[in-house]
Amino acid sequence: MVKNTTGGTGTKSLARKHQSKGNNLLRFPECELELFAVVTKMLGNGRCEVFTNDNQQYSGIIRNKFRGRQKRHNIISINSIVLIGLHDWENPVKNSDILSIYNENEIDILLQNPRIDITNLIKKRISGNFNTNAADNNDDVLFTNDIDDDSEEGTNVKINKNKKHEEEFVLDNSEEIDIDDI
Repeated sequence: MVKNTTGGTGTKSLARKHQSKGNNLLRFPECELELFAVVTKMLGNGRCEVFTNDNQQYSGIIRNKFRGRQKRHNIISINSIVLIGLHDWENPVKNSDILSIYNENEIDILLQNPRIDITNLIKKRISGNFNTNAADNNDDVLFTNDIDDDSEEGTNVKINKNKKHEEEFVLDNSEEIDIDDI
């Protein structure tokens, strides 16, 4: 039973009775099926997409340790560096389990360890270039609120494409519509 040391109403009942202090040891890979990876996408339903140090993409399964009530200590987000465990029973390995999440201080400790090389993951994390085999999609849409001298109210929409072809769409709102007339 929890001892009421701080006093006040509700402190004894709101205390975490069965929470044990976790060990703060840094987890290293123990076999060849455990790899370091960077989270690239959050897919939902307890899944994420991870990108490993050897340029492979896997689907990561987020287990109970990183979900639910105690997830504030283990928050997975995009660009997080994690330790994954590959499924050895799958013939083409495509799924993995998230085993550990590293915060910034632990990443610095990992970088100082000479037998662990995660510099490729750090570069990908900083650049955000995860999708290496996708075609370049440079369709940029630029929305501006520039008002021309010709029209009193208008919205210009410019669509820039790869070949520098520009299209312009102007919407004139000269008439006011009263909601009561509808």
